[in-house]
Amino acid sequence: MAIVTGASRELGAAMAVALAGAGAAVVVAHRGEADLAEEVVAGIRAEDGTALAFDADLATVDANHALVDFATRELGRVDVFVANAGITRWASFLETDEATWDDVVDLNLKGSYFGAQAAARAMVSQGDGGRIVFSSSVTGIAATANLSAYSVTKAGLAHLARVLALELGPHGITVNALAIGATVNERNLRDDPDYAEHWAEVIPTGRVGRPEDVASALLYLASPEAAMVNGHILTVDGGWAAAGDVPD
Repeated sequence: MAIVTGASRELGAAMAVALAGAGAAVVVAHRGEADLAEEVVAGIRAEDGTALAFDADLATVDANHALVDFATRELGRVDVFVANAGITRWASFLETDEATWDDVVDLNLKGSYFGAQAAARAMVSQGDGGRIVFSSSVTGIAATANLSAYSVTKAGLAHLARVLALELGPHGITVNALAIGATVNERNLRDDPDYAEHWAEVIPTGRVGRPEDVASALLYLASPEAAMVNGHILTVDGGWAAAGDVPD
């Protein structure tokens, strides 16, 4: 059984669908996007999969506890927890205010931390291990101007994976992170309608990422084949971080 947060659209939806396709029952966690979440659930069920939606503000500790309690009550256990929910706020460091900082850190870092904690407690109680995966970003590796708050959270998630690998490994729980690169999504296309073309010019593989690329990497980390992959940051960026060039 798997939980995917931020799963009502794009990256998270692709992750939920991929895990369901691999045989997992999935909780599609979202905040205030019931119609989109139900579309994801319906798509999974149409392929004879099992899925449930859960609406919560995962920036709060109580909501993360409620999410894991819901999953274990309705589906029996938690085997995979994917902390994907997050927000981006563009602002120069000199102009970033406290409210912006709190919004980004509370969901991206605090929410992921306590979601993973709640899931890990359930996995330890079950006694047969599990998988935790954080959605980090190449912005947590290569510095990007005007994304200071966001980048700090993504770097934090990468290091959190390393620390938790040490603490949870003895329980058979592996903890890893995906450092996600330039990927086509609604937000990026709003910022730049030619986003895919512009970023393809600076990515060694010659194309921008797709949600399915990230979902495929997640499937590996959640699979039995990755049993000895622990505390690893898997970069899914077509080689971009090797050079770090940005479009003109």
